[in-house]
Amino acid sequence: MTSQAGQVIADRLKRLRERAGQSQQELADATGMSQPTYSRIETGERPLKGGEAIQLADALGVRVGAILGAAEIDQRALCAARTDGGTSEMATMRLRLAAYLELDAYLDGQGVAPLP
Repeated sequence: MTSQAGQVIADRLKRLRERAGQSQQELADATGMSQPTYSRIETGERPLKGGEAIQLADALGVRVGAILGAAEIDQRALCAARTDGGTSEMATMRLRLAAYLELDAYLDGQGVAPLP
C-alpha cells in the first residue's frame, strides 16, 4: 500500500517526466533501471529510493526538491532560516536549510525515524 506522501511524489514524478517529453522507457534507460521498475515507482506501487531520486532528477534536469516537493520545503526554509551573527549570508543558510529539509521530508515519507 502506498503512503499519501509516496503517492504525491509519484504523481509529481509523472508530471515532471511528461513535461520533459520523455517516455517511461527513456527515463528508465537514462537512469539504468528497468521500465517496469520505473513504472511501479511512478504509479506509487514502489517507493522511490534516495539514490534513484538523484538519478531521476539529473535525467529530468531538475533538483531533487522538484521531485520531493521543493515548493513546500522552500516555504519552510524561508520561515525557519535565521542568522546567528556569523558571517554566512542568509541566501547560503537558506540553501543549506532547504537541502536538509528536502532530505528530512524524503526520509519522513519513507518512514525513517529521526535520530534521537
